Amino acid sequence: MNEAAENITALTIGSQALAAQKPKNWAAFQLLSCQLSLEIPIPGFTLAALLRLSHNDVINTHCLQGSDVPLHVNGKLIGWTEFEVIDDHLAARLTQIA
Repeated sequence: MNEAAENITALTIGSQALAAQKPKNWAAFQLLSCQLSLEIPIPGFTLAALLRLSHNDVINTHCLQGSDVPLHVNGKLIGWTEFEVIDDHLAARLTQIA
């Protein structure tokens, strides 16, 4: 995957329970950048298949439409998402928090 999440600045979860647990200097941490990644399992995908990839190739993921995809922040699982198409953009909707 490429580094498409470079411009992400903050992830805010609106919850009074979480707000009560925030440290006093939480505002300083909210502007730190983080790396979001969605990982789609592709069973049986090999290095040889990777080397054969070319422009416009389609890779079968064996995931059903609407399947939950793990969402990681800086390598830590934080939840699951579903892919959605909004206008001409591919988006990920958070469906469950880990």
